[in-house]
This record gives sequence, C-alpha cells and structure tokens, in this order.
Amino acid sequence: MQKQGKKHLLPLSLFLWLSSNLLLSPMIYAATGQVIARTTAGAIGLLLLVTIAMAIYLLIVILQPERF
Repeated sequence: MQKQGKKHLLPLSLFLWLSSNLLLSPMIYAATGQVIARTTAGAIGLLLLVTIAMAIYLLIVILQPERF
C-alpha cells in the first residue's frame, strides 16, 4: 500500500506546482504594470517556484545528510 501512495505523489505534486504557478503568474504580471508579456510572467513564476523547491531540498540535505 505504501508503494502505491508514492506512485501517485509525483503527478499530484506536479499538479500542485503548476496550479500554484497559475496563481503566481497573474500577480507577477499585475505587479509589473503590463511591461512584460504574460508568457514572461509565467516563466518568472515557474523559476521562482523551482528556486524555492531547490532551496527547500538543499536545506533538507544540509540538515539531514544521513538520509541521502
């Protein structure tokens, strides 16, 4: 039962990341005053989410190195 839960974790996490980008992208677009294109705002939002994910991952690796 544990392995089946892990199998569905990746699609669920990807869905949540993309959904949060849909919420984040309009905020970036609105904050710039329409100076940048919508696709650029989406790319900035995606880069921001990836940067946050990498920071969290590296923090976990630093604090718990025996797991890796």
